[in-house]
Amino acid sequence: MVVKLDFDKLRASRQASWLALDLFMVVLVSVNLVFIVFDTLYAAADMQALLAKVAPDLDHFYRERIHAHFLFYDLIFVSIFLAEFFFQWVMAVRRELYPRWYFYPFAHWYDLLGCIPLGSFRALRLLRIASLLVRLQKMGVIDLTDTAIYRFFAFYFDAFIEQVTDRVMIRTLDDIRREVEHESPIAREIITDVVAPQREALVRHLSRRIGRVAQQSYENHHDAIRHYADSVIRDAIGKDRNIRNLERVPLIGRSVVENLRESINDIVHEIFDRTVRDISTAENNRLVDEAVTVIIDAILEEHATEGEPEELGDLGTRITVEAIEVIKERIRVQHWKQRLDETPPAAASEPA
Repeated sequence: MVVKLDFDKLRASRQASWLALDLFMVVLVSVNLVFIVFDTLYAAADMQALLAKVAPDLDHFYRERIHAHFLFYDLIFVSIFLAEFFFQWVMAVRRELYPRWYFYPFAHWYDLLGCIPLGSFRALRLLRIASLLVRLQKMGVIDLTDTAIYRFFAFYFDAFIEQVTDRVMIRTLDDIRREVEHESPIAREIITDVVAPQREALVRHLSRRIGRVAQQSYENHHDAIRHYADSVIRDAIGKDRNIRNLERVPLIGRSVVENLRESINDIVHEIFDRTVRDISTAENNRLVDEAVTVIIDAILEEHATEGEPEELGDLGTRITVEAIEVIKERIRVQHWKQRLDETPPAAASEPA
């Protein structure tokens, strides 16, 4: 357990006097809490009997002078705490630490509630110590990240936050699923209210995307496409009666047919190359734009043929519900338990 101190950053922050006041108040809070705990224990009959046996004079003094007037002494501490609270409030307003003057009590609610002289509220005075440590950590004056206590609380705080957020998200997703399952037109509403206003931008994006995909796919499969075209042309030439008759011409027939086949191959490949280039060129892709526009207009058509809206709604509902279930399964994975299982036994038991 190592706590690193950096007094240079403390001096550079020019807040040494304020931290000294905080430290004094922390010491005062600690004394007050020890006093409260001791008086609470003293209220038990066994504790009184033990103290009377060990130190009868101290027992008599504490019972008559302190325990009987416990609330009075606690109010002395409370008055000091309240005076310091209002002093810090005034200084915060003068230094403009918060956007509004009344923000300070909300930011330091634990200090204010800790001044209430009731048992459950007195425990909030411990937060004063925690808040000071957090301030020093943020300023870089101390470094508690290597301490077992810090790792212990950080781990279980993260686990608590994860459990709470997971439950909230699952509950929210369940509500969304019920709404989707009982509202079949939701897919149509998404298309008409969300997709339709972006129709032109969607057409431009899809057409450019189709052009790039076509160009890349053609380059990756150029040899396979050329081989396929060659085989198709060869079969077509072999089945053509006129070409077979031409091939029977002595001396030049076979050569003419072979040259004809190569010429047809070159023409077909040139058509393929030119078509793909035209599709992938922004200036010459009007055909793709029109095709994409026709598809999107068919989806967005308000007066679709009978049965299509229901099919589209059911499809959208199924996809949405299945996606929600996948997300829920992912959320149910408790990562903090996985980290706990991965932690060596010695390290896991170190904070305790």
